[in-house]
Amino acid sequence: MRFLLLTILAIGIALGLGGWSASYMLDHYEGADILVVGPWHADRTAGSPSADPYSKARLARSGNLTLGLGEGVAFQARTDTGGRELRRECNYRLEGAYPPARVTTLSAFEPTGRPMPATEGRPTHLVSLNWMRSDDNRAVISVGALAQPGNWLALEGTGSYVLALTLYDTPVSTDSGAAPIAMPFIVRTGCLADG
Repeated sequence: MRFLLLTILAIGIALGLGGWSASYMLDHYEGADILVVGPWHADRTAGSPSADPYSKARLARSGNLTLGLGEGVAFQARTDTGGRELRRECNYRLEGAYPPARVTTLSAFEPTGRPMPATEGRPTHLVSLNWMRSDDNRAVISVGALAQPGNWLALEGTGSYVLALTLYDTPVSTDSGAAPIAMPFIVRTGCLADG
């Protein structure tokens, strides 16, 4: 009887610790082939058979579709260029160069990976085909609750969020990393609590 109880206890501890450690790694380990440019992070192999086991498990758990190798790459940012967490009650400006791509989209997501709730009449995602550009072909994008002229991605509420900049049909997805990648800066321009 004692042997049976010890066996059940050992199995319970092993399953509990194993499940906890797997969940912890899925939440905290980004992957083996992560491309980091400033606050932007991307896993170029996420949709390929050569993706690491944690990337595959994270994808299976979330149920999100991902781009295959050569189709494009999705960058995510959880902080601004200064290293501060992105907050819905703050306004930001994306400025600088964007990598070459046939089409680029910008959208905001909950930290859990769900799309931000849409509000009627407010843009919840932007597509590069519709971006207003300056004479030197640069696009400045405002992100936040305060409406801005030009390119504006609307947010509302409070709390953290994740910005996703997805590049379709881009050399970045298959590039070996020999050339530096230009990504836009995320500059905080103010917060509602600041007045």
